[in-house]
Amino acid sequence: MPVSSAVSESVQPGSAPSEAARLAALRHYGILDTPPDPRFDRITAMASRLLGQPIALVSLIDESRQWLKSIAGPLDGLESKETSRDIAFCNHAIEQSGIMEVRDTSQDARFADNPLVTGAPYIRFYAGKPLIDADGHALGTLCVVGTKPSQLDDAQKQLLTDLAAIVLDELQLHRARFEAELAKHDAEYAKRSKSDFLAFMSHELRTPLNAVIGFGELMDAEPFGGLGSPRYKHYTNMIVEGGRHLLAVVNAILDMSAIEAGTDALQPKLIQPADEIAAVLDLVRHQCEVKALELTGPNPDSDTQEPLPDIRADPAALRQMLLNLLGNAIKFTPPGGAIALTAQVDDGMLRIDIQDTGIGMSADELANLGEPFYQASPNLARRAEGIGLGLVITKRLATLHAGRLQFESEPELGTKASLLLPLPA
Repeated sequence: MPVSSAVSESVQPGSAPSEAARLAALRHYGILDTPPDPRFDRITAMASRLLGQPIALVSLIDESRQWLKSIAGPLDGLESKETSRDIAFCNHAIEQSGIMEVRDTSQDARFADNPLVTGAPYIRFYAGKPLIDADGHALGTLCVVGTKPSQLDDAQKQLLTDLAAIVLDELQLHRARFEAELAKHDAEYAKRSKSDFLAFMSHELRTPLNAVIGFGELMDAEPFGGLGSPRYKHYTNMIVEGGRHLLAVVNAILDMSAIEAGTDALQPKLIQPADEIAAVLDLVRHQCEVKALELTGPNPDSDTQEPLPDIRADPAALRQMLLNLLGNAIKFTPPGGAIALTAQVDDGMLRIDIQDTGIGMSADELANLGEPFYQASPNLARRAEGIGLGLVITKRLATLHAGRLQFESEPELGTKASLLLPLPA
């Protein structure tokens, strides 16, 4: 081969990443076999025009082929956007660090009998700049091709180098979008898997627990627990209470997971909050009577109390929030105490306050309230059953309603929980 027919800069042996690493990097770009992209086409059109050659290509080299991401100019004789790697000029170019220039292919022993030289498109001139990413992987080349012997001057070589850098920038942008799409797909798959798991667990856990509770209640209704001895009455009562507690824990975890997975979609509509408040107070009244707690709520028949405006909310979610807040008040208020629920309009929001005379909380405990699985203190954990998810669920349901939760408390002086929900525009 005459010395003047080819100019290149070789990479020193052992200095380049392995071929396996190069191929892995190329796949991570997600660029192979993608549709034409005008951003790459603009670059090859500029390369052809500025370097005075009829053809310009963005060429990528995988295991066995040269695949052309962008083609500017006529590539007669090529039936597809790829060729065998064995005959690709770019396969040689990616072994260099700089531009590989073949000024006359017919005089170069490597390419003189190449079918791309002896047949269409009859390549006689080639200049390619390797596309080497930040990790040193040569992904392919930006190259120009001519049908006559030629040579680039220094200014043209600099242009080819600069345009190759722009191609690398576009490849990096494509990789970022590709990885974002993969992450989105993985997140959606994980979300669907979590929803399927929750549906399965809802059935697999709740069904046997309801059976345990149901049969325990049937036995408890029989004299001496249906087993002929007074002590069995106590045993069946323990089965029922233990089953109810475990079911409450399972329900809280599944509810929390459903909210996080987005499967527990709200169904908001215009509702009268006074109706939901009255229904919830009726649900907890028996618990308060058992514990000798005084429970008071809004008096709908009062002439002095302004009627509450309608709000847009999910009725089931509103009841769940109120039940969680009242449940906490009942748990942490000693027998003989009092719980008062009030509701009013406050600065464009419906404000529902639940004030108890319970054990209260310190400033540090208030700061962590609403964090998943947080129990205010070991002492509280012993005094009240639960896993600390009730307030988390309430807080997130309030957020989904564009509302919020507030708490005021002092040790031994009780706690006031406030649920604020926006009024319709």
